[in-house]
Amino acid sequence: MEAAAIERKSIDAVFGVDGAAFRAHGSQSTTTIRVFAANDDTPDVIEGFAFQPDTLRRILVWMASGALPNNFTKATMKRNLLIYGPTGCGKTALISQVCARTGRSMFRYQCSEDSEATQLFGTYKLCKVPQNAEPQKVEAEASAAPQQASALSATPEMVFVDGPVLRWARTPNSILLLDEFDQLPPSVAMSMNGVLDGDDILVPETGERVKIATGCLIVATGNTNGRGSAGGNGGSASLYKGVKRQNIASLDRFFVVNATYLSVEEEIALLQDQVGMPETAATAMAKLASSLRSRFVGLNEDAGANGEPLEFTITTRNLLNWGLTHRLLMATGLDSTTAFKEGLSMTLLDFGTGAERKAVLDAWENIIGE
Repeated sequence: MEAAAIERKSIDAVFGVDGAAFRAHGSQSTTTIRVFAANDDTPDVIEGFAFQPDTLRRILVWMASGALPNNFTKATMKRNLLIYGPTGCGKTALISQVCARTGRSMFRYQCSEDSEATQLFGTYKLCKVPQNAEPQKVEAEASAAPQQASALSATPEMVFVDGPVLRWARTPNSILLLDEFDQLPPSVAMSMNGVLDGDDILVPETGERVKIATGCLIVATGNTNGRGSAGGNGGSASLYKGVKRQNIASLDRFFVVNATYLSVEEEIALLQDQVGMPETAATAMAKLASSLRSRFVGLNEDAGANGEPLEFTITTRNLLNWGLTHRLLMATGLDSTTAFKEGLSMTLLDFGTGAERKAVLDAWENIIGE
């Protein structure tokens, strides 16, 4: 089964970037991308989400691997992507918004050191289900609303319920998101190698052989590169508890993108668009974020070179929440200056030590003093 694209659109129309950057040499037309009909498994669009062109270009190459004609080359192209980088830089949101804008289904699995292969692929569960229910629909039926309960069987049955991998494999042009892939025990990650290679999936519990549907792709995210480096600059991986060095045989099956935070200019625009911050305030906030990231030991190997080293940072997520908190605090009667400091404390500073809090507040005072 293959879900046909409903149309092809230009890169700028889909992702809101400068389409001129995606023109083939000597061509006046920009690259186009397939867009499908959205469904219940397609994430919602976040208006104003900022795509970085260089990162988007790599993602487009990876996505193209799922639609190459059989006679394109004799070699087989990887269909898996690893995106790694510091906390809160938007790795998961990036893939979610790619799916949202292209209408693709996304099946997300949150990896952990307690993950087991059965959680990925599926297992038998005791469920009340309709007669002759399709396996991939059992989970939805088992959690039916009370008003639908009469349609379910009175006696619970042991039924094999698909995990996210099998649900993904049955859905054409879908994306399987393995979040925090570097948290997986290497033996569990290795159980995915056949799937990463595009092989049929044999379900030992049922004897079924599942052929991966056309256009299906896999993306993994992590704070480290799977080999012990965080942030892409050799930063300390010790801050990310539970991460594990992965088997090189698993990592070899991925393309890779080293993600990081947006630039100062990009975050200024984001604060204005998403939170409604005035340009002056947005500029000061983005400058503070940039300053603190230069001291973040989870991003830089020598974080103390730029002042007091920090074990936390202002992520893009925190930056937006700081702006939102500032607006709400002002609505409770605080003046703007106090609201900025109180919002920064609520969002970030109260995680830190006394020395870290002082270092951040000193940096903020210097920026607003300018």
